[in-house]
Amino acid sequence: MKGLRELAAAIRSLEGPAALSTLVRARGSSYRKPGARMVHAPGGVRAGGISAGCLETDVLERVERVLAAGVPALATYDMGSDLDLVWGTGMGCQGRADVLMEPLEPGRLPWWMTWCLDLMETRGRGALATVWAAEAGAFAGPGDRFILTEDETQAPAALAEALRAVEASGEPADFEAEGVRALLEPVLPPTALWIVGAGDHARPLFRIARNLGWYLGLADHRPALATAARFPEADRILVGRAGDVLARVPFDARTGALVVSHVFEEDKAALDALLRAPLGYLGLQGNRRRSERLLQELEAERGPLPASGLAALHFPAGLDLGAESPEAIALSMIAEAQAVLSGRKGGPLRDRKLPIHG
Repeated sequence: MKGLRELAAAIRSLEGPAALSTLVRARGSSYRKPGARMVHAPGGVRAGGISAGCLETDVLERVERVLAAGVPALATYDMGSDLDLVWGTGMGCQGRADVLMEPLEPGRLPWWMTWCLDLMETRGRGALATVWAAEAGAFAGPGDRFILTEDETQAPAALAEALRAVEASGEPADFEAEGVRALLEPVLPPTALWIVGAGDHARPLFRIARNLGWYLGLADHRPALATAARFPEADRILVGRAGDVLARVPFDARTGALVVSHVFEEDKAALDALLRAPLGYLGLQGNRRRSERLLQELEAERGPLPASGLAALHFPAGLDLGAESPEAIALSMIAEAQAVLSGRKGGPLRDRKLPIHG
């Protein structure tokens, strides 16, 4: 569901008819996973993406036909065949893709998109089924949606069971039963990153993380620094002592935190709160000696530190990229957070023996 907020903003700003394209199935080599979406309008105005650029041109050419018909349409692409040259891509990706295109009403979000956004905003969990093919007389048709929220759904039994499995696994899946083909997607809280410290060195962290579509929070005890003017990318700004304001944050396993205030006592208070939170990643900026002193003092004052918190803690924060400038240092820290929250080690893809997207 990455980029759903940007797609929603694009749809709200539409002044005329447009189409929503969804990658509903991908086989073989694929740059994007099923669930990738794009908004097309006649003339080429668009937001989002469904490939590395090898499908967008052809899909755009189909938009007017979809809008004229007023009903969803499915396009199937075989990028490993000679037909690849017909589309003028010459990509040779050796992949196949199915794309569902649906007409949109200008300025009005589809009901299921509003539901997804509301669920993500409250950091809830659910699952969405998008029907993209169906036999005559089936229980649904192309473009129909079914949702699962807190184990409640109106979907037929087989689809409901599959939706529960997708919500539990957190991974999309293909559904085929009772004459219906559907893409099943988990609707999960967006990756969130809380940054403790509003110095200038924190600003490139926000710029890079914003491009990843993460929810971004800022906490700092200095009101002159923790402002929306300095951090326009922040979704939420909390001003106050770290130990007080961080207690108001709904942390979970899809949340990371970076402690970068460089104020010793504030860093210690932040660590005290964050080591006891159910974070997926916790990074502490600073040299190893200073970081070890912080932990030693904290343990002396508060007793044994939680093993789960120490397991999530990375210091010095960041990957070994040879970073020296504030921007490169920010890149190394965001890259480490991305890797850890995705369950990866952050090494070169050249050395990975397993599938890249597996």
